[in-house]
Amino acid sequence: MLIDLSLPLTRKTFDALSATTATLPHPALELFGHVGTHLDLMGKAWPQEYFTRQRRVFDVRHVRGRDITASDLPMQDIEAEDFVFLRTGVLEEHAYADKAYVHTPVELAWELLENLTQQGVAMIGVDCAGVRLPGEHRKADLFCAEAGTFVVENVYNLGALCTAAGAKTFVVRTFPLRLEGSTGLPCRIVAELAAD
Repeated sequence: MLIDLSLPLTRKTFDALSATTATLPHPALELFGHVGTHLDLMGKAWPQEYFTRQRRVFDVRHVRGRDITASDLPMQDIEAEDFVFLRTGVLEEHAYADKAYVHTPVELAWELLENLTQQGVAMIGVDCAGVRLPGEHRKADLFCAEAGTFVVENVYNLGALCTAAGAKTFVVRTFPLRLEGSTGLPCRIVAELAAD
């Protein structure tokens, strides 16, 4: 069974996002690199072994009013080189690129980011605009990338993935575009679940 985890893009998507990148040095490049489902490369090289990873999805929609911490996840089930998906529910509650989507107060605690990077996680996928709110967004992406852990934002269809995968592991295939000079890479992500 295959589940596409890439956000569908429309003209409306680009219209909504174009104003947010107008002040960047290369607005078209940065917009393209950070639109829809994308990973924040932050000047690092993409390791080819990351094209295929193993892992699980964790439903953390119940965490509201505080940061998502390591105590909210079964950290003992997370292994080095995993692709860890966190279903926050933000993309299910708000339209992508809306102000409410970008500023919904759902964040991963710094302590959780430290734990995941120390465990050698390859990628962290979230169904929201970032692992931290705009004020610390870039800092968090840089922190993770420096450790070899890439943040993948705006992951789509995590509800379907939670339902299909449950607590089971699955294969994830990630195909970022070869976009030179951008801090972000749009990517197609597909989860491959074994038939029962």
